[in-house]
Amino acid sequence: MYHLMNGWAPGGHALGYVRAFPWGGLMMLILFLAILAVAILAIIRLAKANKSLPPVGKPSALDILSERFARGEIDAETYRLMKGEIEKKN
Repeated sequence: MYHLMNGWAPGGHALGYVRAFPWGGLMMLILFLAILAVAILAIIRLAKANKSLPPVGKPSALDILSERFARGEIDAETYRLMKGEIEKKN
């Protein structure tokens, strides 16, 4: 009789699958939740890393100070003092 039904058991389950993997659904759920947790943690980590970067197109205070020093608007001593103040704030 089982040969006529191509290996299907009377309960509607394929022979072997129900008996071989009784916890398969639970394991798939655990695997799915683990992958979802890793994805969420990766997104959070990337979001935090992007907050530490200055906005695109807007120069930082240290960039502006360096440009002023390069143009000769301030001398080396003033540059060092102001750079130290900027670094203290960060």
